[in-house]
Amino acid sequence: MLRSNRVTWLAGLTVFVAFGTLLYATGVLDSSSYLHGRLNGHGNVIVDSSLGSPNSTSAPEITPHCVTPVEEWNSSRFLKGPPTKLFRENLLENRSYITCWAIAGFTNQFMGYANMIYLGFLSDRIPIIPPFGPGPHISRSAGLVPFGRIFNLTRARIELHKPLLEWSDVKDLPSPTSIQSPPDSEREPLGCFSTRPDFDPHPNRVREIVDHLQLDIAYSRVPTQVRLHPSNNREDFLVFPNLAPYIFPRRPRPPPNGHFQFMEASPLGQKLPPDNHMACFDYLYYITSSSDAFEWERSWAPAWVQVGKYLDFTDDLVEIVEGYLRRVFGSSDSILPFIAVHIRRGDFGRNCDKGSDKCFIPLATFKKKVDVMISDLLESKNIHIEKVIIMSDEKNLNFWEEVKEIGWVHFNHKEEDTLEKYGEWYLPIIDIVAQSMATGFVGTASSTFSLVSARRVEDWNGGPIVLVSRSGN
Repeated sequence: MLRSNRVTWLAGLTVFVAFGTLLYATGVLDSSSYLHGRLNGHGNVIVDSSLGSPNSTSAPEITPHCVTPVEEWNSSRFLKGPPTKLFRENLLENRSYITCWAIAGFTNQFMGYANMIYLGFLSDRIPIIPPFGPGPHISRSAGLVPFGRIFNLTRARIELHKPLLEWSDVKDLPSPTSIQSPPDSEREPLGCFSTRPDFDPHPNRVREIVDHLQLDIAYSRVPTQVRLHPSNNREDFLVFPNLAPYIFPRRPRPPPNGHFQFMEASPLGQKLPPDNHMACFDYLYYITSSSDAFEWERSWAPAWVQVGKYLDFTDDLVEIVEGYLRRVFGSSDSILPFIAVHIRRGDFGRNCDKGSDKCFIPLATFKKKVDVMISDLLESKNIHIEKVIIMSDEKNLNFWEEVKEIGWVHFNHKEEDTLEKYGEWYLPIIDIVAQSMATGFVGTASSTFSLVSARRVEDWNGGPIVLVSRSGN
């Protein structure tokens, strides 16, 4: 199975650092042969010639130490200490931070958080990532799931050469499975921006996440000038380079008319302007860097290219999903190359006439795309594909009978006891991780679930991708 080259790079770096440490500890390398330097963010040794030769009498006495990339970007270096009762107690005075909340499905929340991280890079602010919150596809009783439980933030920090914090690094929080609202006395006041269109009088409150973080938030509007089409009061999209100057920590662009337009007081009645130390937003899904609104559909989308593609899944999660794949493919050893298919039905049915499924893309259309991909992989890369796995939210049993007839397989989460073993969140997450391991991917156009999986297969595995539209293209 094709895997990311980044994993190989990190494994080599880990071995290099560990081997050097072992040599030093056993005396093979002593202080006379030690390089006075450190590892930079790329894993290369930087030698500081100002320290002089190890044998020079003028050389200062130092304790040899390698600052590994893991240490360099460790979260503890960007906070005062361990999690505190109030988040403000833990923020460094000489650093600025950024955060946001997210709603909708798992993939849309992921995209919103990746957009927030990218905005943090543009505005010289340290991202603080909240957990994923329940939404239209996950029940409230499922609670929240921490970002770092799904994505390998240690690896991302090293590859991005940037700090990435989670709220649990900053503040003492209740269990993510808890859905109880905190008492008013435990809520921390904060002024944030709302990105809602100008015609909308209310912000996105995102209750589950904000309650978990124990915050009491007042909202102001982002300036109209940061929108993709400022003259349209229903415009959802913001523009990254237009927004970043307003939240840049040093000499930011002044707000229009000298202040940001106040939108709504906090639930406890606080009327706070946007916070300078912790820039925060109710929702950052609708933001672009160009004239293209849904920029994530473009291969060059910066929030994907510079952030999203570096957010690998955790090793533990990959190991779990590899087990699922072995079982569904009937393999006890390595996982052979396979194609993943995602067919979005579910809420797309809202566009269908009652009792009709004619607006859905036929299964036969997806099969044609898969057959072409199998042929192309054999011809161009000499990769022989025998296995195809499908993920879909279709409930119709006739559909799944058709799937069985053409020889494709799918995870049976009921037989796997996924819900009982791992919880509700892992039903879509296991599917997503499995898709990312595919040699090729065929998905559904206009589905972000398909879109981001396609990006992973293309950029992580070098695999071909096709997103099928209703026209069959």
